[in-house]
Amino acid sequence: MKTLRIYGPPEAALPFDLRDILQRLAPRSLRASWRVSAVDAGYQWFDATGPGGDVLESWAQSGSMIEGRHLAAAVQDVLQIIWGEFTGFLPGTPNSPWIVIRAIDSTFYEITTDDETVLQRVETGFQGARRSDAPWKPAD
Repeated sequence: MKTLRIYGPPEAALPFDLRDILQRLAPRSLRASWRVSAVDAGYQWFDATGPGGDVLESWAQSGSMIEGRHLAAAVQDVLQIIWGEFTGFLPGTPNSPWIVIRAIDSTFYEITTDDETVLQRVETGFQGARRSDAPWKPAD
């Protein structure tokens, strides 16, 4: 799988959030089923603010699958996703992730997928997008 990271301008808050990424990947992001979970940051960590953040956190704790349209609606009420992992599965392939989107410490978003169309759509839609050699891992 290939990894792409999206950064914002230096010394500033990210000018985009998960809602923008999901919108860029629509309509497939809306048809996908999603699992919301914590990021392995050396410990399991999920953090999102705002009313939608509480919804996302409850989904992360339950481990249940969420329809894409429900995820898209919930992230409209999120102020910021600080840590979180969002794994999308397309219809017909429930055991094989289509995409993994990670929010890493409010510093960047990371997208891991084999879908070259997704990578191209993100690269052309976000100025701070660049390829990475491997998914993010916490420092030892």
